[in-house]
Amino acid sequence: MTLPDYLPHHTDVLFVGINPGSYSAQQGHYYARATNRFWWALNASGLIPVSLSPQEDWRLSQFALGLTDLVKRPTNSATHVRGEEFTAGRQVLAEKIARVQPLIVCFNGLTGYRQFFQENTQPGRQTRRVHGAWVFVLPSTSARNAAYSRDVILGHFRDLCALRDVLRHHGESTEG
Repeated sequence: MTLPDYLPHHTDVLFVGINPGSYSAQQGHYYARATNRFWWALNASGLIPVSLSPQEDWRLSQFALGLTDLVKRPTNSATHVRGEEFTAGRQVLAEKIARVQPLIVCFNGLTGYRQFFQENTQPGRQTRRVHGAWVFVLPSTSARNAAYSRDVILGHFRDLCALRDVLRHHGESTEG
C-alpha cells in the first residue's frame, strides 16, 4: 500500500516527498499526521486560497498543484529507504517531471533533493532546472524536523508562492 500520485496537467508546482510515511500510507493521504506543517503552510502562504486537510489531498489539482514521492515505498522513517530505491526513484521521478512539465518541482525536504541530484543544497530556489522546471527546496514539514521553526518554513512557502506567481505572469523572463 502506498499513496497515489496526483499529477494534473498544467501543474504550477509539483511537490515531491522523500517517500510516504507509514502512517500517511495507512491513512491513504499525504502528510496525514496532525503535527505535519504542510497543509497549514500551504494555506498560510497563499499557495492555495482555502484550508485543506490531508483527507482533501486530491483537491490540490484544482489549484494546479501536484503530489508525488521520490520513492513510493512507505517507511516509518526516510532513513529506512535503501540506496537502490533512490536510484530507481530518480529515473521514475524524472519521467514524471518530463510528462507533467510543471513550472516548479518542489522537494519537501533536503533529503529528497540530495538523493535526486546527488548534491547538497540549502532550502529555497535553486539555480538548476529539471526538464524545464525551476527547482525549489522546502525544509521538511515533518514535526520531526525541529531544525526549522514554523515561521522559517512559512517563509520558504511564501517564497515558493512568490516564485509561482512570477512564473505564472511572466513566464521564462524570471532571472536565473
